[in-house]
Amino acid sequence: MSTFTYSGFGLNILSAIPFPELSPVSSFEQVHVNIRFGEVPAAPDGFSFSTGRISYTMNDRELLFTVAGVGKYYVAGGNTIIIHPENDAIETRLLRLFVLATAMAGILQQRHIIPMHTASVLIDGKLTLIGGHSGAGKSTTLAGLMSKQFRIFSDDIVVLAEGTDRIIHGVASYPMIKLWEQSMQAFEYEDRSFRVMPGMEKYGLFFHDDFDTNRYPINKMIVLKISDDHRFSTEHLTAGSAFAAVVEHIYKPSFFNTPEMRILKFKTITQLLQHTDVYLVARPANCAPDDLLSIVTSLI
Repeated sequence: MSTFTYSGFGLNILSAIPFPELSPVSSFEQVHVNIRFGEVPAAPDGFSFSTGRISYTMNDRELLFTVAGVGKYYVAGGNTIIIHPENDAIETRLLRLFVLATAMAGILQQRHIIPMHTASVLIDGKLTLIGGHSGAGKSTTLAGLMSKQFRIFSDDIVVLAEGTDRIIHGVASYPMIKLWEQSMQAFEYEDRSFRVMPGMEKYGLFFHDDFDTNRYPINKMIVLKISDDHRFSTEHLTAGSAFAAVVEHIYKPSFFNTPEMRILKFKTITQLLQHTDVYLVARPANCAPDDLLSIVTSLI
């Protein structure tokens, strides 16, 4: 059986299935994550919950989740992902989607690493993170930054890692930017050859040649939201407000709610904020993409 080697999320990944979304590498000395098909074990001891079509059972060492209509996934020890499709007709693209999202979040949690649900741009050797809940304008802003030739470091997920200088750095997840059809149209991107998920008007744009596996210090984070008064505003957040805004954008936050994970969150985010300015940008629900882009670029 063929195996494939990749770099992603700051980890060396050995996989039984090809991942066009990940950055291929010729070889590495140490495997951090092994992805394969197989039978999954019984549900581990731990707490269970569900979010829509996905049900979870997990603790700090194991994660078993089931995606309705897709299959089961088992994640263990911070180094193993086992995929058990519901049937042979399930599209590989769909199976990969939940590996790159939920399963890898489980790997990071088990390795005591915090992932942020943010995009990021690299400027003069430092990272600016850009976050926002669904509909806030993150995807449109990222598309606009691409059109202005900003260097996109990562889309959707940035992994936090402590540097030798004890400053929190960011690590890119994988070299694909996901844009909704509205963002594709706003900035006239034409490549719709890679649909992220069947039936969804969201497309992947690859940047394998420019993918940077190095880690860089994070000096800014911009959080986007819809304004209550239909106006633009910018606020420099400090202390508890900054902490709350950052914590709110941890990827898969339900994975980090055990006592041990809460301590990890507090230490990591507190350390991050020692060297990172956090800005809240509120925008009208209906605004021109260039107007929002202008405000974001003025901050970075």
